[in-house]
Amino acid sequence: MNKLDLEADFKLVTLSDLPVIQKYLEKSHYEESNHNLINMIQWADLYPLFIYRTENYLLLLGIYQRQMFLYMPLCEEEYFEQALRKGKSIFDRYKCPFVLSCFTKEMMKKVIEIYPEYCGCHECAADDYVYEVASLKSFAGKKLQKKRNHLNAFYKEYDGRWSYESITSENAQECIEFLKTWTVVDDERLAYDVSGAKRVLEHFEVLPARGGLIRIDGQVKAFAIGSVLTERMCQENIEKADESIRGLYQAICREFLIHEFPDFQYVNREDDMGMENLRQAKKAYHPSFMIEKYRLCRAGEQHGN
Repeated sequence: MNKLDLEADFKLVTLSDLPVIQKYLEKSHYEESNHNLINMIQWADLYPLFIYRTENYLLLLGIYQRQMFLYMPLCEEEYFEQALRKGKSIFDRYKCPFVLSCFTKEMMKKVIEIYPEYCGCHECAADDYVYEVASLKSFAGKKLQKKRNHLNAFYKEYDGRWSYESITSENAQECIEFLKTWTVVDDERLAYDVSGAKRVLEHFEVLPARGGLIRIDGQVKAFAIGSVLTERMCQENIEKADESIRGLYQAICREFLIHEFPDFQYVNREDDMGMENLRQAKKAYHPSFMIEKYRLCRAGEQHGN
C-alpha cells in the first residue's frame, strides 16, 4: 500500500485529532500502555499513526519498519467485531497482510474467535509492568528495602534544598532544558524517547496529561509525566532524573504519584523496550502484575516487524 492508497481510507493523525481519539479511548477502557494518547504523541516519529473513524468506532493504523498493523479498535465492546472486520476489509482491498499488534490476551482471544485462522505471538519485550500505587507512595516492605534506602538517603542529603511542583505550560520549558543534558549515543529508541518527551512538553497544555518536577537548589533535576487509563489505573509515560543523584528516581516516582494520582489503585509504568538494564530496573520495583501483549496474523505468516 503506498501513501496515496493509504490516504484514501486512513488519514495521518494531527494535533487537531487528539480530542476525538481521546473520546474513543475512554469508550474502550483499555489499560494497555500503547493505547494511550500521551504514548502515541511521544512515539509518533517512530510509529506514525493514521485513523479511520465512524460514529461507533475508531481504527488506528501503525507503521513500523515498512509494515502496517492495526491497534485494538477503539470502541465499546459491542462494536469490536464490526470495527475489526472493517479493518480487515481495508487491508484485504489493498492486498496487505492483516497484522494486529499491541493486543492484550483478552482481545487476542476475541480476534481468534472471529478469525480462527489467525494466531497470536506473545511479544514479551512489549509487556507492561503494573504496580500498586500505594506501594510506590510508601516504598514499604522488605522487597523495596533497597529502594527505600535510596529514597531516604535523598531526603536526608537534600533536606531543605529540594521542592516539588506540578508541571504547567510555564515551567515545562525548564524540563525541556533539563532534557538537553541527556546524551543518547547509538540507541535509536532512546533517542526517540527523549525527542518524544520534548514534544509532549511542548504541547503539554493541550494534552490530557499530568506532570510533576523536582527542583534541587532551584534547578529542575527530575520530572515525570502521566495520564489516566481507566478509573483504577493511571500511566506513567515519562520519567527522567539526574542519575548522579542517589534516590532521585525513587523520589520523583513517589512524589509524582502522591501529588498527581493519589486516588488510583494501579500505575502502568509501560514496557522495558527489550532492554535488559531497563527490565531489571522495572523488576526491582516488584510489579503487581504484567499486561501481556500479542501480535496477530494469519497462521503461517511471519509475526515479526
